[in-house]
Amino acid sequence: EKNCLEYCFAHDQIESAAYSLIPEKHQGPWHLSIGKKLLSSCNSEEEIEKIIFLITDQLNRGKLSMKEEAEHISLIELNYRAAKKAISSSMFSNASHYLKEGINLLEKKHCESHHRLWISLYVSYAETEYCNGNFKNVRDTVGSIIAHAKSLDDKVPAYKTLCLCVGSVKRKNIDATRIGLDVLGQLGEHFTLKRSLVSSLAEIFKTKLLLMGKDVDIIMSKVMDDKQMLAIMDLLE
Repeated sequence: EKNCLEYCFAHDQIESAAYSLIPEKHQGPWHLSIGKKLLSSCNSEEEIEKIIFLITDQLNRGKLSMKEEAEHISLIELNYRAAKKAISSSMFSNASHYLKEGINLLEKKHCESHHRLWISLYVSYAETEYCNGNFKNVRDTVGSIIAHAKSLDDKVPAYKTLCLCVGSVKRKNIDATRIGLDVLGQLGEHFTLKRSLVSSLAEIFKTKLLLMGKDVDIIMSKVMDDKQMLAIMDLLE
């Protein structure tokens, strides 16, 4: 009966010895079968979420036995979901592992056929590798994103991570600022590193005039839904 019994090995070495008895050529198909059964046993997305790591680990170990493209896409999505769950628990090393597994399953054509998934994987991988301190991987990943992006919206999160990465290196704050200002310029907000005190005061005065007679609390309470302005505010933050 379902959920009535649980079995486990008395020791890890016993488990390892039992696993070694399975011929290598059969290990992949076994893992694939176990992963599929675990996935099919879930009756809701919530149940999948509870054992997402277990399901994804089994399917990753059996991926070479997958024959259908739909299976590969499903596994890529599961790796992305597992990574997001790992990120929510600050397990950035685990998250990078799942994202890398998903990226390795991608083919060139998926950049077109599943572009949003492609971008999401790469952007998240750049972010987790920044958290892991692997700055070279961040730069390489951001380079891939910029090369394959279809719009500025695809690039902005990657540029933000690159700014953080460059700014983390000693004496590179100016370089990070230049990258950020360049992206802001592409978004229509132009700044300069050489603005004079007079021009800065003039901008402050203009802003005060715009706000004159207006209730700032009411303005701040309004929800911003302009995607481009949200991206600008995100970069400025």
